[in-house]
Parts: sequence; structure tokens; C-alpha cells
Amino acid sequence: MSTDNNIRNKRKRKKTFLQNARKYAKKGYYGRGSHMDADMYQYFVRILEVFKQGFENNDDKAVFVDNVFEQTENKEMECSCNQVGCRVIEMLLPFASDDIILKYSEKFSADIRPLSKDRFASFVLQALVKVSCGKYFDNSVSHEQKEKFKSFAVKTSKFLLNNLEDYIWDTYGNHVIRTCLCSLLNIHLEDKKQKGLENVSSIIQNECDIPEEFIEIVKEYAQRLIIWPQFGELCNSEQTSGFLQVLLKVLKKTDSKLLKKYLDKILEENFLGVQSDIKSENLPQGFMSVSLLMLLETAIQVAGKKSLNKYIKKLFSNNLLKLALMRSTNFAVQKILTSCINREQFDPLFDELADHMWEIIEKGHPAVILALAQGCKKLSTKQGSFIQGLMKALNCLEPEENQNNFAICTSFLIRYDKKNPVPTDNLQKEKLNLQGTLILQLMLEFNKPIKIINSLLSLTPNDLKGLFSNTMGSHIVDSYMKSVYVGEKSREKLVRKMQGTYQDLASSKYGSRSFEAIWNVANMKSKIHIMEELSHRDGSWANTEYGKIISSKINLVLFKRNKESWKNSLNKVATAEEVLADVLK
Repeated sequence: MSTDNNIRNKRKRKKTFLQNARKYAKKGYYGRGSHMDADMYQYFVRILEVFKQGFENNDDKAVFVDNVFEQTENKEMECSCNQVGCRVIEMLLPFASDDIILKYSEKFSADIRPLSKDRFASFVLQALVKVSCGKYFDNSVSHEQKEKFKSFAVKTSKFLLNNLEDYIWDTYGNHVIRTCLCSLLNIHLEDKKQKGLENVSSIIQNECDIPEEFIEIVKEYAQRLIIWPQFGELCNSEQTSGFLQVLLKVLKKTDSKLLKKYLDKILEENFLGVQSDIKSENLPQGFMSVSLLMLLETAIQVAGKKSLNKYIKKLFSNNLLKLALMRSTNFAVQKILTSCINREQFDPLFDELADHMWEIIEKGHPAVILALAQGCKKLSTKQGSFIQGLMKALNCLEPEENQNNFAICTSFLIRYDKKNPVPTDNLQKEKLNLQGTLILQLMLEFNKPIKIINSLLSLTPNDLKGLFSNTMGSHIVDSYMKSVYVGEKSREKLVRKMQGTYQDLASSKYGSRSFEAIWNVANMKSKIHIMEELSHRDGSWANTEYGKIISSKINLVLFKRNKESWKNSLNKVATAEEVLADVLK
């Protein structure tokens, strides 16, 4: 396992944009796109370097940004159409003064047709639309300025709407339209990429009054597209499918009836009605299209109860195991499991997968099992069945003595083998399974987590120390200590079980996280025992990087000097926290 880690760490990292910009400048290449002279190019490279280093305060940043835009005066288009120039302008526009933003808006408005398709200037145009809408929704901006910002956003959005057939198929124009739809409704789409998990796209919407004019523009986009004869092509192209995904998300915020029409059309005409020569193992043909699959995942996320029932009945029921075992479709299974609104939707899907957990894990799709656990927790259903099913899958159910290995086997997501037990000699540095550790945390928050509690408490103090000092394992103790379903006696047992390991925990990076989780929940008697252990023997742990932080937080110096004063100070802090909690209720 450690060899795999070394190989992974030695993989060559991609060069950053700034590193490449320096590299090409040495070769005499001054960015793709419009020509830029060497001096201006080097100036922009230095701007990227300085901005990356940060500023002491906002005033310094504002002066810096104004100075940069002074250098682009009368060169706005030339700089925006250059690879490095566009990156700098796009980066600085959110911090620019209103006058600078309006100046750029005027320049772009005068020549919007080619700029919307330009591989570099289109990014500046997106930034301008975002910033203009942001300024319109900003109460600190004057009414007169707001109207100017609104005018630019409306003009750009309507121009693209009136020329939709030209721009929706274009790589850059397509993304400008997406930005317009989101910005008009004050919605920000964020892509969260987590190692070992699928990409998750979430919506952040700041509460504010959206002008009717903005809402009507968004609706008009949707009304035009749904009657297009080429709608099927939109669903089957990766680029336009991405656009439709954004459209579904904004419709959820603006027009539920129109959203339902889209969901029905995608299901009946495009997902079930699509024809394909590819063998699909008796699955609906839409599952064979990557673009349709991505659209399906978003449709599931935005669907209401009735629409979700249709999707479950026509696409997933009796197909769930096949879909969970396929690499391309297991993400859709995850979405449907975590999107279920009630037990009536979730329970039949759970039953289809409950006896096949090991097949799914063996196929390399543990995130499906994680989604099952999330559904069980969210809807408070099938929790006992999940634990029993996973125990059986990991060979930890029978004989009963195997159940002690459940927590460790779940952390690695491997089966228990008496002849070849899970290695626990160096748990601190072992590569645990991300989904496995997340599943373990979720099970500790189930209504009856006693089997997981017993399994953890059956580990030796040294193994627990290694698990809780692991980058992924350190989060398990959080769930153990904070779960309302883990009893006080069980928490005290863990605190006592860890005696003799607290110095090592407190002095390591991830162990110190676990130490804090234990400390925050431990009662006064347990805290005193911990303090006596920490102040006893060699005190070198308190001089380590993380030990110093823990030592300061628990006030080790005061404890050594006067235990009663330390107790009183701790009680004062506890009382203050209780008062604050009451105020915040």
C-alpha cells in the first residue's frame, strides 16, 4: 500500500498558467490570440505574480487594480483577445471601479457579435456580465449606476437570445449564455471536485428581488428551446447538454411548470425514445449516451416528487443493479438514491441493491454504497438492514467474533479473511478507502450504531491511535463523539480506551484533530485524567508543531502550576459557551 502511495506522489504535476506564461515568453511567444508586444506581455505576467502574492488590505488592492486598467486604456479589445491579457482582465474586473467596468461594457457592447465567440474575449464578456449583474443587486450602488449595469446585462442576454441558433452550438458563445442565465437570477454555479467522488455541481443563490425583466428573459430562452426541432441534438451533444443542465437549474428557481415540461420531454422523447445500435442489456437506450446521462443526473436533482417517481419507475426500477455495476451509469444511481424524497421511493431501490453490496464494491463503485448509506440516514429507513448487508458483504456478520473487524474492514472496504487479516501495524500511514471511512461515519449517526461502536472499542489502543491519526480516519472520531445516537457511556469508554496514547495523538497533524474531538466532549473527570497523562513523563510532545497548539488550547502550563485554578478557568469557559448557546437558540 505504501508503494502505491509513493507512485501516486511522484506523478508529474501539470504546470500552472503562470509557469507556462513565463516559459513561452522566453521562447518569444507572447500569448495566443491577438498580438501583444513583449513589454506589455511581461507586464501582465508580473501582474499575475503580484496578484497571486496577495495584498495587505483592500485599499492597496484597489489602487493596484486601477493602475493595471490604466495601462489597458485604448487597448481594451487588444488585451481582451490575447491569452494572457484576457486572464488578467477577467481576474481583476470583480475588483475594478464602477467607471472601469462601465468603460469595458461600452467597448464590448459596440462589437459584441465577434467577441461572444472569441476564445479569449468571451471570458472577459462572461466576467462583465457577472460583475454587472452583481453591481445591479448591490444596494450600495447608486440607482443611476445600477440602471447602466442592468442595461448592459439585458442587452447582452437579448442579443444572444435573438441569435440563439448561432451561439448555442459555439463553444465560447454557449458558455456566455450560461453565464447570462445564472447572473440574471443572481445564481452562482460551483463545481466541487472531491477525490474519489464524482463532480458535484451545486447552486448558491443570494436572496434578493429579481426584476421581472430578468425572469422573462430566462423564460424566453426556455420557451424557445423546448419547441426546437433540434432539441434531441441538444441533449446528445456534450456542450449543449451542459447548457440544458444549467437551464434546468435556473428553471427550478423561476418556473416549475416549464421545468416539468422539460423533465417530461427529456424522459419520454429523448431518454426513452432515442434509438441506438449499441447493445444496452435491455436498458433504456438513453443510458448509452454520455451527454444524456449527464443531463439525467441534473434532471434527477431538480425533479419534484411526481417527476422523480416517473424517472424511478421508467428508468431505474428493476434496472438498478445493472446500472450500479456499469462504470458510465453508476453516477446516475448515486444521484437517484440521494435524491429520493421519501421512503416509498427509496425503500424499493434499497431492496434491489441490499444483497449485492460486495458485487458493487468489487466492481470499483463504492460511492454507490455511500449513496445508499446517505439515503438511509436522510430518510431514517433501512439502517439496520444496511449495517447487516454491509457486514455480510465484508464477511463480518458470522461467526459473531468477525464483527469486531467490521470497523477496520469498512475503513479499507475489504473483506475479512482470518488467514490474511487486515494490516493494522501502521494504520496512521495506510491508504484507507475514502468512501469506506465516510460510510463508517454515517453508520455512527444511524439510530442504532451499537455494532459499529463495539467494533471500534474492540480495537487495541494502538490501533485506535493509528486510525485516528490517519488523514481519513481522523474524521471517524468526530462522528463517534458528536452523534446523538452514541451514548455517553460509549463515549466515556472510548476516552478511557485511548489512555496512554494522548501524547502521541496531540503531537501529530491528524491525531491532534482527533484529540480535540475527544477533548471537546469529555467530562471533567476524563479531562483531568487526560491532563495528568499529558503532564506526566516526557513533555517533548508539547514542543512539536501541533503539540504546541493543543498545549495552548488546553492550558497545560496552568494545569501544571495549579490544578484548581485550571478547573475554575475551564468551568468559566464552559459556562460562557452555555450562555452563548442559549442566546443563539
